[in-house]
Amino acid sequence: MYVDEVGHDDLTNLEEDNYRYLSLTGIAMKVTDARDDLTPRFDWIKANVFDHDPDDPLIFHRSDIVQRKRAFGVLNDDTKRATFDAHVLGAMSDVPYTVITALIDKHGMVNQPNWRNQHPYHYLMEILVEKFVQFLERKNDIGDIMPEGRKGKKDAELQKAFTGVLSRGTYYVSRTRMNERISSQTLKIRYKPNNIAGLQLCDLLAHPSHIYIRQRMGHAVTPGDYCNRVTPVLVQHKYDRSQSGFVRGYGYKWLP
Repeated sequence: MYVDEVGHDDLTNLEEDNYRYLSLTGIAMKVTDARDDLTPRFDWIKANVFDHDPDDPLIFHRSDIVQRKRAFGVLNDDTKRATFDAHVLGAMSDVPYTVITALIDKHGMVNQPNWRNQHPYHYLMEILVEKFVQFLERKNDIGDIMPEGRKGKKDAELQKAFTGVLSRGTYYVSRTRMNERISSQTLKIRYKPNNIAGLQLCDLLAHPSHIYIRQRMGHAVTPGDYCNRVTPVLVQHKYDRSQSGFVRGYGYKWLP
């Protein structure tokens, strides 16, 4: 499962909307689908829309794309933008994968009795691991976890928290069940320069998922054009869901 975050993980400025909410999005995808389907699709886009140098690969990053930063300035050309949009949305729709997002309102959680000494990012990772294990059980499969690294101390602390979750389990999923389904005790932390297609897809989906969940929470958020095009893909096809089609609690969860 590829993992990326939206928001800040500290506990300061919680009255401000930009700091109050944090989410982690995970994309569960088979290695063969990442290698044989997603990666070739992204490579085609990079070669044909951006004419990028494979020795200095272009990395898809949502905020750079939306703001047309650096190499993404070519998307100001209507023809290139249309080609890019069609093929990226095609990959989002056609490649097999499943999305799980957990979102926390930090302002609402800091006064909860069970919040003491909790780290927001680690708390969400625990939820994501729990949901991923439940997903793997339904699929009778195993998997590992690849978050986008944040370098240095934060990565080491995340690995420690991950090890702790696997060693104790959660209220809903025991450590035995976790260790039957999570194939590695070590997070496969990778960084943007590693050019991992799955992490780039996760980056492209995480913000629309974050905004959609906040809409479901009744917040006055205004999704942009990008979110409006991506959200139907998530809601109709890609969020994890129960056998009866129920998405909340499966494909997304918010707290408190």
